Parts: sequence; structure tokens; C-alpha cells
Amino acid sequence: MLAIETDNLSKNYHEFQALNNVNLKIESGSIYGFIGLNGAGKTTTMRILLNMIKASKGNAQILGQDISHVSAEFWNQVGYLIETPHAYKNMTVKENLDIYGELRMLSKHDRRKRINELMDILQLTQYKNTLVRDLSLGNNQKIGLIKALIHHPKILLLDEPTNGLDPTGLTAVRRLILDEAKNYGTTILISSHILDEMEKMVTEIGILNHGQLILQQSRNEFEKDARKTLHLKFSSASDMQAAKIVMKYILVRESPKERKIEVPIIAEKTVNQVEQTLATNQIFPISNHVERESLEKYFLREIGEKQ
Repeated sequence: MLAIETDNLSKNYHEFQALNNVNLKIESGSIYGFIGLNGAGKTTTMRILLNMIKASKGNAQILGQDISHVSAEFWNQVGYLIETPHAYKNMTVKENLDIYGELRMLSKHDRRKRINELMDILQLTQYKNTLVRDLSLGNNQKIGLIKALIHHPKILLLDEPTNGLDPTGLTAVRRLILDEAKNYGTTILISSHILDEMEKMVTEIGILNHGQLILQQSRNEFEKDARKTLHLKFSSASDMQAAKIVMKYILVRESPKERKIEVPIIAEKTVNQVEQTLATNQIFPISNHVERESLEKYFLREIGEKQ
């Protein structure tokens, strides 16, 4: 079942086309990594999905309902953090979150429990009585994340949610996102430029380039399509040179100082072919492993090929 779907979604700002016939298809319970360069149209897409701005053409559905015809109560099923989080600067962290929990119609008991839980996970408890104006950028970001997650939404839209976070904050947010999807069935649409973090949690990928959705696939499809390389290391330079000679019909890259050879895997049989060729010639590497192309390299290659 699709939790989020768009049909030829387009947005123009005078002569500039920010979105061009974007057709998102996001499965229920998935973590959809929405990837693109600055200005690709990610934030614009999310703002349209939240009815913050209107599309110039096309339509969007969330949980099977056209977003242009839903009631105000419908939006209580949605959580979001878009661009800069907003809070009352002259109030404490706890006061801000309590007000927001009440707006989300949580009981006093439930919101207190949930706020404490999320502050603990995001290491914000020690700042609960601090005025928001005195917080760091990262801790302000955490307030925005708690506001987005406080009511266990069915749909969660996160635009650059890790801005300003340190490594422990990044890890905490990743675990929180994974927990929401796994244990509560939340469908999450997330954009970020920290692609190594995205790679650790997404189940689906969409690449937006100059307002066009140029690729949309499952994680399994990404892992199948990503380029792979066989890394071989030898005990001596002579073994490495011998390996190069016997693999003369196979494209290789070498690192002489490290006595390593890299073999691009162009077919499933490549690894077996290399191993058999070396063994037949009594050449045995001291180590070998296959490395998959990272999401970052995959993304850069995809947008480069589509330019």
C-alpha cells in the first residue's frame, strides 16, 4: 500500500520550474531517502505535501486521501520538520514541548511521558529548563525533531533533520527514525546531504535532479545496481605482478606500494573467474573482499550520467 503518492507534481515560480512532473510512490512503513543537490526541489516537494504551498500542476495523496480535500484533523497523523525548526525563544525547552504536545491533543500524562522519553534519547534532558534562545543550533534542531515525533505520526516528513548535530546526535536520530518505522509502522520521507547516514537506514531511494525524479528504487535494487569492486592484496610485489599478468584480459587497477589490485565486478561470474585464474597459476592473495559502491558515489554517478 502506498502511504504517499504524487501524480505529475509540478511547481513553477514565474519562469523557474522547481518541480517537473514528479511521481513519488512511497510504500507504507518505509524510510524513503529523498536525495538531491541544493535547489533540486526536495523542500518544495515536502512543502506541497504539507499543503504549505500549492502545486502548479498535479496532485498528491497521503494515506489514500487527496491532500487538497482533507480536514484539519487529518494532519494530526502527520509529523514534520521542514528547514529551520521554530520555537518560543523566551520559553524553556520543556515549556515549548508541553505546549506542542497539547496542540497535538496528547493528554498531560502522555505528553509528559513522551517528552521525557524523547529528551532522554536525544540527550536534551539536561537542557529542559533552559531558554530556547540560549541553546546551540544542534539542540534547537532536537526540539524540532521532538515536535515532529511527539505524537507517533503515521507519516513523518524530515527535511535535513541532522543539521548542526554532533556524531552522538546523528546516531541518536538514526536509531529514533529506525525505531519509529520498525515498531510503529511510521512512513518516513527524509532528505539529507549526509548520505552515509542515509545509507544506514533507508529502505527506498528517490533521486531528484533539477526538479525531476530521475530515479526511484528499493534498497535491494540499489544494492544490485551499485557498482562493486573486488579488492585483492598480495604478500609480495612479485605475486602482485604475476597476478596482473595472468589477469591480462580483466580490467584491473593497482596500488603497488600496498601490493593491492582492484577488479571492477562487471558480472556475477567475475569473482569466480578471478579466483580460478589465480589458483590455476598458483597465485594466492593474502586477503580479498568485495566492496559495494556507497550511496554517495552512486548518487553522484547517477546525476552525472543524467546531466
